[in-house]
Amino acid sequence: MVFSVLRVIGSVLLLATGSLAADCQTATVGSPYSTCYDIYTAAKITAAQLSSYNPGLDCSKIQIGQKLCISSGTLPSSAPKPNPDGSCAKYTTIANDYCALIAAKFSITTSQIETWNAGSYKWKGKW
Repeated sequence: MVFSVLRVIGSVLLLATGSLAADCQTATVGSPYSTCYDIYTAAKITAAQLSSYNPGLDCSKIQIGQKLCISSGTLPSSAPKPNPDGSCAKYTTIANDYCALIAAKFSITTSQIETWNAGSYKWKGKW
């Protein structure tokens, strides 16, 4: 997306142009048996493109609910946002939830979950 910013300072007109990184198109892993091959084939892209759109992707560790870019751009964050009053966002676990699944659902890492919950009530940490 191209943008322009127009500002008048005194009698000087400033015009800045540039581009913002657009969100990529995404595919969501829908099965525990999904593979990177399934994703790039369905998206009609190459393995090299899938890899370049998702730096650091480890195809042996994709999880149900994980979003992957299937076009150029940036992966939109679905990390929980703080509440308007500044308090932490909450997620209530459901049956069969585990840290890696929750992390994939919100496009965060298990390390972030552990860090954010280290001092929380009833947090047990790593098993």
